[in-house]
Amino acid sequence: MSKYFTEYDAIVETVQRYIDGCKKGESALMRPAFHPEASFFGYAGGELVTGTAFLFDYIDKNGPAPDVQPRFAAVDIVESIATVRLEVESFSGALAGSGVHMSDFFTLIKTPEGWRITQKSFHWH
Repeated sequence: MSKYFTEYDAIVETVQRYIDGCKKGESALMRPAFHPEASFFGYAGGELVTGTAFLFDYIDKNGPAPDVQPRFAAVDIVESIATVRLEVESFSGALAGSGVHMSDFFTLIKTPEGWRITQKSFHWH
């Protein structure tokens, strides 16, 4: 069980980098959490958006979202892969507006450098 908790903590730490970037409106804080070949999908303003370049640009242009309230709804780990479901309340900012609720699904892989996000999909409520 201690190995599970060690991996769980490392996964949460990786996703926390994403959260920190959202809170401060700085993609530079979250970029190290993502694998260089990571993918990104979701609907923003009714349009399908893709690619981490879109995500990073959006975070920088959106600016700080200091009141964001993330909750880890699920973390599933199988050896070198993991999934995380993050429920995010009170996302805000210049582009997002205020009081946004989002559901995020992350897939991660354990690399020699640590856990990295390989895919993020989101639903904007």
